[in-house]
Amino acid sequence: WYQRRVRADCSGSSCTVQFSNSEWGTAFNMSVKAKTSYFALADSENYWIGLGLSEKGSMESSQITLCTKNGDDISVVQVGGFSHGVSPTSIEPSLTSKVTVKKEDDYITCEFMLHKSFFDTENKYLFIGAGPVEDNLILYHYATPIVSEEKFSFSEENEGSKAYSTITDFRILLHASAMITGYGIFLVVGIYTSRYLKPIFDSAWYRIHTSIIYGMVFIVAVGLASILLKQRTITTNVHELIGFLIIFLTIFQIILGSCRPYKKHQGRSCTIFLHLFIGCFLLILVVVNIFLGLSKTELNIPNHILAIQGIYVIWIVFGSIIGNEVLKHLYKNDHVVYVKKLKLYTMINIGVILMYGCTIIILLNVVE
Repeated sequence: WYQRRVRADCSGSSCTVQFSNSEWGTAFNMSVKAKTSYFALADSENYWIGLGLSEKGSMESSQITLCTKNGDDISVVQVGGFSHGVSPTSIEPSLTSKVTVKKEDDYITCEFMLHKSFFDTENKYLFIGAGPVEDNLILYHYATPIVSEEKFSFSEENEGSKAYSTITDFRILLHASAMITGYGIFLVVGIYTSRYLKPIFDSAWYRIHTSIIYGMVFIVAVGLASILLKQRTITTNVHELIGFLIIFLTIFQIILGSCRPYKKHQGRSCTIFLHLFIGCFLLILVVVNIFLGLSKTELNIPNHILAIQGIYVIWIVFGSIIGNEVLKHLYKNDHVVYVKKLKLYTMINIGVILMYGCTIIILLNVVE
């Protein structure tokens, strides 16, 4: 079995897709399974499930076999990579046999015999995807297919495949990297500056704070644009809903901070408190949403990246926030010593924040 596992202990219903093959003389017995909940096909009566073989790990020049169920008609067809506007070619009956397509237990399954002469059996990357069939049309590119993290050998045992794969879509990778950089680094440093670094920078803290936040907005805009270009439609999953709430609060925070009353105005203290409260709430939402994004089953991010994210959150709470409050309390009667200690502690905090950002973004790009 080749199993694209959502965790290292993936088995049975916890797997997103599954593939197996065995040799039967001059043919291969193929079995492809895809989880209906992942591909949003739980209510679809007509559907397709596809197996792609690729030399490069991309759709270019890939060889794709689709099992389709359209009413009572069940067939196996072949399409090529980048098949926009290209009609599928039916595989000759002499090359296939024992075709079954069914849906049960949250899985679509296709099993069929395919003659070895039909395709090149050298080691290839596997693509597994699924989608609906509507009005006798196969809706290609309905969802991003699952891609194996390494080449698959049809002639060898493939137990022990790795439990995760890299993010193969550049737009998803750009979105994740930009959001982690913008909200995970710039927002944290911006809040840290406004909350704790006033004794170091005096009146210049505000310009530093706003410069950091505007830099964050630019990076976040790039991340938002990349994922919107990929999806082109807005869905209502929790990660996206929280994401748009974060974007709204970010815009509101910038307007609120820019339009705060002058110092002697009676509403200034309320505005500053509201700005602080929303900022803290925004940081909590960011932490939750980064975890939701990294935990998406289709990305299959390995546990050690999630662990790094968890350690970073613990450091922000205890190292940055509580640590600075303790430091402020210990040296509240000696401003000079407090500023010296604060400079050293700030260097440590900024170092941890930058190390977190570089580490997690590098791991997202080179994970194997």
